[in-house]
Amino acid sequence: MKSVSLVLLTSVRLATILILCVHYIPPEEEWWMGRFIYIPVALVLFVASHFIQMGTSRMTVKVICSCTDFLLAFGFGLLYPDNGYFYLIFFGVIATTIFIAFDGTTIVKIFPVVLLIAWSIVSYRQIALEVFFITPNLINLTFVVYCALVGSLIRRIQLAKETIAMQYDQLNETHTALQEAHGQLEQYANQVEELTVIRERNEIAREIHDTVGHKMTALIVQLQLANEMAVSDPEKTKAIIGTCEQLARDSLHEVRLSVRTLKEDHLQVSFLDVLKDLMKDFAESAQIQTQLDVQGDLSSIPLFLQPILKRIVQESLTNAKRHGDADKCKVLIWVETEELRLKIRDDGKGAGQVIPSFGLLNMKERVVEHGGVLQIESEEGKGFTIHVSFPLHRMRWSSTGVIA
Repeated sequence: MKSVSLVLLTSVRLATILILCVHYIPPEEEWWMGRFIYIPVALVLFVASHFIQMGTSRMTVKVICSCTDFLLAFGFGLLYPDNGYFYLIFFGVIATTIFIAFDGTTIVKIFPVVLLIAWSIVSYRQIALEVFFITPNLINLTFVVYCALVGSLIRRIQLAKETIAMQYDQLNETHTALQEAHGQLEQYANQVEELTVIRERNEIAREIHDTVGHKMTALIVQLQLANEMAVSDPEKTKAIIGTCEQLARDSLHEVRLSVRTLKEDHLQVSFLDVLKDLMKDFAESAQIQTQLDVQGDLSSIPLFLQPILKRIVQESLTNAKRHGDADKCKVLIWVETEELRLKIRDDGKGAGQVIPSFGLLNMKERVVEHGGVLQIESEEGKGFTIHVSFPLHRMRWSSTGVIA
């Protein structure tokens, strides 16, 4: 649909042409054939050219119509030189149309030259008839220039509106695409989080099966042995029962830690509170002194790494007490811009040669799966030290996009 301003502009253009043609109708005594017939013919051609230009988008047709208008206006100047400068108003209307339709093209550059030639020819005829006046001619030439500038400005406004409309459509499309991408990312994030929780629970189930199941099997064997030796060797039976008690306590401790991990995943408490509670509970149940030192913001640790770090700390505490008979265990965490480092040190018995147990092997697998590195240090009588590091990939935004 054409805008109201465009309809108004074309209507005023047509009305101006009609008024000018009517103005050129000569007195009755001057109605000789050529002088009178030209006006209705020119009027019909002007009107036809007007509607053709308004209804077509073909540049060739527009050029032909503009040339026709120019020749008709020039004809008014030649046939009616005694009417003075009014023919220049035709050129003003034509200039507006040309500069709206052909801004920046060759016809716009040619128009001033051709106009100057036509004006010179008409002025020469007026001088010959002694009806030439310089002031009104210059005024109307200025009017033609003004109309050309107005047409150029209208053209630029139209182009700006078209550009804005196109950019608005692109912005809407981009906004829609961003909303869809955001929805997909949110869906993927939820899926990743859900898969992470499922995998962690599967690992907990596996550990319960491997560790607690192993201890329960050993407990059954020890109880069977104690039953067989209850009469023949009471002292050895008593020692076996002590071993059974320790196995039962260890199994219960493993179950409690695993169940607590599941509850913490459900409650979504802060990772710092999770570590503090884990170390506090272990210290109380295993009669060991624990210490946690943190440098940096633990909340910036990716969610998928938090369960892994917790299990590493849990396994390290268990090994420190079970295998190293440690009295103290210290956990140090550094959260830096590009790296996360974890150090767990105990004062247990240590070992000259470290033989990885099931727990240590499982721990190393978890670290390697997520691009981390795990190292173990130990000396006889100087305890164990576990070093773990993970790379952290941060993203920062700039005006041109994303920089890793």
